[in-house]
Amino acid sequence: MIKIYLFSVFSFAALVKSDWTGSGVLECYGHVNVDASFPAGAGNAGPGSVTCNPVEWDYDTGLGPEAMFFHPNSGESFEIWAWDYHGSIPSASCTGELWYKEEDMGAGFCTPNKGYNGCGIVYCTGEIVCDGC
Repeated sequence: MIKIYLFSVFSFAALVKSDWTGSGVLECYGHVNVDASFPAGAGNAGPGSVTCNPVEWDYDTGLGPEAMFFHPNSGESFEIWAWDYHGSIPSASCTGELWYKEEDMGAGFCTPNKGYNGCGIVYCTGEIVCDGC
């Protein structure tokens, strides 16, 4: 009986928090850390890496909701929106070919974070790891 109970507890814990890895496209809209040897902008793309760390959405701050969109080479696409989480928000990293912009292009998720330069839009095609997905 105890073995069945422990199995149930561990099975439930595995459902609560799981990680995802795969290859495909990761789109980040929000707080990011980009490591690339080329500048941001429409005409620039190349090899690099990105870590996406969405910040919890709070309507009162004026901060727009941040999000991550996953388009795996195999399997269903899925999304993570910061407004769906309180506390621990999943984060993701991608290494491959990327394009990035160091602003939100008017969408509002990088404001009012004045003084923080790690916010923007990133598209990365490569190997993706999502912690907490």
